[in-house]
Parts: sequence; structure tokens; C-alpha cells
Amino acid sequence: MQPSTLLIASLGAIFILLATYMYIFMFERKHFLILWFIGWAVIAFNYGLDAFFPDVLRQNRLIFLLSLGSYFYANLLISCGIFSFLRIKADKLLLLSAALIWLTGFVFFSLQWPDIMMINYTNAAVFLLMFWVGTAMVKAGKRHGKFAVFLGALNIVWVCNTILFSYILKLDQLAPYVVSHIILLMNAIGLVHLFFREQKGAIECGLAHITYLSDHDELTGLYNKTYFDRKIQELNQNRDCLPISVLVGDMNGLKFVNDVFGHQEGDNWIKRMAFIMQRTCRPNDIIARWGGDEFAAILPCTDRQEAAAVAASIKAACEHDQKSDISFSISLGWATKTDKETGLSEVLRESETIMYETKLVEGKKARSAIAEAIETRLYQKGHETKEHLARLQNLAVEFARTLNLSAENLADLLIAAKLHDVGKIGIAEEVVLKESRLDESEWTMLKKHVEIGYRIVHALDGLAHLADIILYHHEWWNGQGYPQGLKGEEIPLMSRIISILHAFDAMTHRQMGQPAMTTAAALNELRLKAGTQFDPDLIPLFIEMAQTWPEPKLMKQA
Repeated sequence: MQPSTLLIASLGAIFILLATYMYIFMFERKHFLILWFIGWAVIAFNYGLDAFFPDVLRQNRLIFLLSLGSYFYANLLISCGIFSFLRIKADKLLLLSAALIWLTGFVFFSLQWPDIMMINYTNAAVFLLMFWVGTAMVKAGKRHGKFAVFLGALNIVWVCNTILFSYILKLDQLAPYVVSHIILLMNAIGLVHLFFREQKGAIECGLAHITYLSDHDELTGLYNKTYFDRKIQELNQNRDCLPISVLVGDMNGLKFVNDVFGHQEGDNWIKRMAFIMQRTCRPNDIIARWGGDEFAAILPCTDRQEAAAVAASIKAACEHDQKSDISFSISLGWATKTDKETGLSEVLRESETIMYETKLVEGKKARSAIAEAIETRLYQKGHETKEHLARLQNLAVEFARTLNLSAENLADLLIAAKLHDVGKIGIAEEVVLKESRLDESEWTMLKKHVEIGYRIVHALDGLAHLADIILYHHEWWNGQGYPQGLKGEEIPLMSRIISILHAFDAMTHRQMGQPAMTTAAALNELRLKAGTQFDPDLIPLFIEMAQTWPEPKLMKQA
């Protein structure tokens, strides 16, 4: 068999390989397959040229040099594809530098060296490249298994085989030539096999994950409602687990956490509760996330007294796990099946009813604790001072009297004035407390406080009707305010009032490094902005009210 015949045989194998690459690429769209395809296509072209048109290579030096250069870069592309496939970190700058340095040397030496020296120069570069790739593949065996090690070793064996027989022993025989080509093709086919094996592993892992998710909650790792309900049916007639108790719980304050601090923080709370449920319940208990903020557990061979002890352990663990001033707790209800006649579904409904009755009391306490925590956080973090809020409320009382507001509206105004900037507790402190001028991104962030404040107040017990007042107190009469650009009487009256009160107090007291204005200067500023920022009908009434006060009273109340 002549070398040209072997090259033709190799071409057949390479074309099958190229077809395989294209078939995989159609479904996977992996860029490393393109690198492999281009690299092997160039090698196939060179093999074909050498097998069918050998005289062209020998008689035209330009084509000969182009063939040599393309051979090196084909191997470089294949190597880059291997690095990408095996997720081996290869310095792209190093690869690019090596390619440019090789090309510079290739052009320079081609002007001086004969063809055989240029072949040796190119082969030396390819040997070095393949040895590097082989070593990297061997190291990647920890991640990809022994087969990757075997393929890496094949690369190194190919380099050693070619150097030994062609350059050291200088055997001009067909056997080393055949072995060299077989090793190359085995390595390429092995990579395809490794790819399919990894795809199979990924599919099996995906199927296992789907099976897992059919019974488990993805966020917490607990069983899901579907599995829990199925176990309720399975254990309904099981006498071996009597007495059996069912425990149901609903987290307190989770909606508030989601609204104020975002769903990511809410998810963290859910995971904390799931961990507590797992830690406090027994190994044989079946624990599930039953809904968004609801958990449930089936407690086999557990009487009512033991179920109460489990519930007490859960509550104690929650009290011990307080990580902030926002109360972390859960309302629980439980019931027990002691005989075969009682349905476990009925016990579940009883547990749920008891839990909701408990939540009526505990939930109200939790919301009250949240309100206190909000007020404390406002003071502690310096977002608002007690003196500022007290001055606002004094101004609100006087202005409400001037406007003849009802007692009910006055009460709403006082609460809204107290909570108008409550949303700032959800904004980064370095932005809220920054004394220098805010940049555009910081200002965009700060403006979000009205939306956060809206969600907070909307979530507080009995204060939802004040949420719009909080949301719109930074709207301007001419529509240039935020968050929605309302104008004129589209803005709630209470929001327009708070806007004036807040501006007057901010101007007459030092704010964020700005010196306080005199009362007269502040009132003049309000007059100038009537009809643009402030309600033009309310400003004259406020100024008239303020001017009737003696200066000491004004400053005290302002």
C-alpha cells in the first residue's frame, strides 16, 4: 500500500467524521464543532491534494507553503475546539501570539530554507501544539473521566511515535505512517464519543432532575404539595402509623418582606423556614412546602401532645433564628387521627382551620411588630428624625385646621406625614444619607423609595388606603414629578399637602449639608414654585397661615 492510497483511505474516514460534526452541530449549535469541522476539512483538503495532485505541491512552491501553513492552523483550530469542549482554560492571547510568531518565522524561513526544512519547521510546531493539548487533556481527566486521559495520552503517543520513527530512527516504512494516521483518527473519533457520552449524562441528569421536581419543591428541597397530597391518600388507611398527626403552618410577614426587600429576600426567608422545619421534625416525618408561604408535615405515630411539642420546637427555633428587626415567625395548627374511621383529609382540614384561627391573632401581632420595626429602623438608620416627623405633624395639624379638614382626614394626614418617606428603609444607606450631589444612577435608585413606601404601607394592617398618598407625594403640579408624572388634581389632596409641608420643613432646617433658610425665604420659595411644583391654590393658604404665627411659634412648630 502506497502513502497516497493510505491518504485516500484516511480521507474516507475524515469525510465520515465531518458528516458527524455537521449532524451534531445541526442539533447542538456548539461552536467547538465548527472549529473541529474547519480544522479537519483543511486537513482533508491537504490530504486530497497530496494524494491526487502530488505534482502540484512539488512544482508550485507557493501552493506548497500555503498547504503547510494551513496544516498548522488547522491543527490550531482543532486544539482550540478541544480546549473549548473540555472547558480547559487556555490563554487566548497566548494562542494568538503563538500563531503570529509561528507565521512570522514561517515567512522569514521560507525565503531561506528548502522545502524539507519548512516541513520540519511546521511539524515541530504541530508536535509542540499536540503535546500541549495532550497534557491538558490528561489533566482534565479529573472532570471528564479516564476516557479523556486516554485521548490525551493518544495525542502524546502520536507525537512520540512520529518523532521516534521519522526523526530519530528515520525509518522510511509504511507501518509508522499507518500507526500515525490511525492514532489521529482514533483521537478525533474518541472526542465524538466523549461528546455523546457527556450528552447522555446530561440527559440522564436532566431526567433525574425532572423526576426529583415531580415530588420536590425546587426552592427548599422539601416535598411539594402534589407529593404531600398523595401521601395523605396513601396513609389514610394505614393502621400501622396510628396515631398520626398533621401539622400546617403559614409564615407571618412574608408578603411584607417580598414587597419591601424583594422576592430574593423573601425566598431566603422561605429557605430559612424550610431548614427549621427539617431540623425540628423527626426523620420519619413527611415535610412539604404546601404553598407560597405555607408548610405542612405528616407526623406518623404521633399523638396530639407530641405534635404540640414539635410545633413548640418550630416556634422556639424561629425565635432563636431572628436575624433582623422584622419578626420571623410562623402560625401553626395541628390535629390528630386516632382511629381508622376518621379520614386523614379531614384531619388536614381541621389542622388548616386551627392554623387560620391562630393566624388571626398571631398575624395581627406580627403586623404590629413590623410597624414598630419600621419606625425603629427609620430612626436608627437616620432616614428620618423624630424631630422632623414631629414638626411635620405639628404643621399638618395647623394646616388641616386652616383647610377645615375632617377629623378622619386629619388622622390620615398625620399618619401619612409620619410614613411619607418610609420607603427609604429599602434604599441603600450610602445613597439615602449621602450629603454630596447624587449621580444619575443614585438619583434613580432614591426615587424608588415612593414605590417601596407604597408597598410597605399597603401591606400594613389598616393603612392600605394611605398607600396612594405615599406613592404620589413627590408628584409636581405641572406633571414634572415622579413616579408617574401626574399633574394638577390628578394628585391626591393629601399628597399635595405633604409635599408642601415636607418642602417647608426641609428648607427651614439643615438638610444633607445645606444650610437652613429663614422662614421668609422659605415662604418666598414656595410662592415662586406655586403652579409648577406645588398646588397654586394651597400655597397662598399655607403662606397666610404661616405669616399669622409669631416667629418663635413658627420656628418651634416648623
